[in-house]
Amino acid sequence: MTATATRTFSIPRPSEADFRRLQHTRHEEIARALDMNTDDFMEFKKQVREKMYASLNHSKKFDEQDPSAWRRFVQWAYEAMPSLISKYEDAWPVELYVKISLNKRIAQDRHQFRKAVAKYKRTMGLRSSSSTGEAEMSPADLPPPYDEEDRAIGGETPGASMHPDAAPENIENFLRSCDFDLGHLTSAFVTRRAGLFNLERLELLASWPAALRRDHLERHFGTMLDDVEIEVLNKRFVEMSHAQI
Repeated sequence: MTATATRTFSIPRPSEADFRRLQHTRHEEIARALDMNTDDFMEFKKQVREKMYASLNHSKKFDEQDPSAWRRFVQWAYEAMPSLISKYEDAWPVELYVKISLNKRIAQDRHQFRKAVAKYKRTMGLRSSSSTGEAEMSPADLPPPYDEEDRAIGGETPGASMHPDAAPENIENFLRSCDFDLGHLTSAFVTRRAGLFNLERLELLASWPAALRRDHLERHFGTMLDDVEIEVLNKRFVEMSHAQI
């Protein structure tokens, strides 16, 4: 404890706003914020991810973890990676990467559950008819695995580039007009993958049934937002749909 108390950190913990932004940015940008080279960053993520599965409950969000288990996890990080962790206040890169990994894993599990429920409903509806109409969901429709970005560190995640018809300023204004300021999601909205890159696309999504719209939001932004924030975003789309009438 004495060594930790007297340690001088060269990279302090970011502000809450910057910490939140880092949870939603590409891994190359996170590595720059941590002042790590690619090899160190890859090794850091590998060790944290492997220990996380052995020590934490990956079916729960970060705030739901056992506090004593988290304290042991941080202590392990100090001991296992002293050359990387000693320069960061509160071992904040460990917390950052654990939050990112847990959120992605939970979002993927939630999507798989919805997929299974939808398949069950289709099966029940088609029980008295031919099963040829029962189609499996394409693998392309699934969210990327939680560690896909780890394997693509040197390249661009498919669909992550900005759409050529994107209108970032309009999207940011829309997101900031929500009950919670969600402007930090602008870069995620304007990608090819999410497809919500201009007002016309936002209005199209606003015209969808609420359940279908929420499913789309959870699929693409479930790793970035909690359930309340997704509901806030869905509410803003409802307001937009009413304005169109």
